[in-house]
Amino acid sequence: MSCVENLAQGPLIVIDTNVVLDLWLFDNPDVAPLRLALESRCLNWIACERMFGELPRVLTYAHLQAKLGVHLNNAITPLTKALEMMGSQPQGTVQLPFMSHDQVAQGIVACMQHWAQSCETAPRCRYQCKDPDDQVFVDLAAQHCATLFSKDKAVLKLKNRLARLGAGVVSAKDSGAWLKALGLDGRKRYANTH
Repeated sequence: MSCVENLAQGPLIVIDTNVVLDLWLFDNPDVAPLRLALESRCLNWIACERMFGELPRVLTYAHLQAKLGVHLNNAITPLTKALEMMGSQPQGTVQLPFMSHDQVAQGIVACMQHWAQSCETAPRCRYQCKDPDDQVFVDLAAQHCATLFSKDKAVLKLKNRLARLGAGVVSAKDSGAWLKALGLDGRKRYANTH
């Protein structure tokens, strides 16, 4: 078991895909403190290749297309602010303002690529998630003693078991309270860095 923490960037975290969508697509106010803490580098987000691959696939789902369209004519959203903070056009693939659903999706993927550190896929941990799509997140959090942010009920039910391995599980809606308990209030830290 590897309990790694990069003190320069803060605690290790793993974020499931639904929470990534809440961060930059749905602009869910419950995760705004988490987004600000990520963008101000208060947290060390880790993700493996499977996680990086899942996000673009999920963004093609038909039920998300309408939400991607919301960003088309809005000049300022958390996503556009994040892209501007990153230099707005990583690898020349994202242009502002957005002109297509694909560009919005590329922007969300660019945010993950920018703020998440790539790491090896973790071996399966001893606790199995009832949702097989979420097992990769559970495994990575367990291997690195990281805190996993999720909305998935099957993942949240593993909180006590993963604690035995040194990993945490935090509901997306509780991310602000978790940050505050660690003294990493994203809003305060972000305001001080910009």
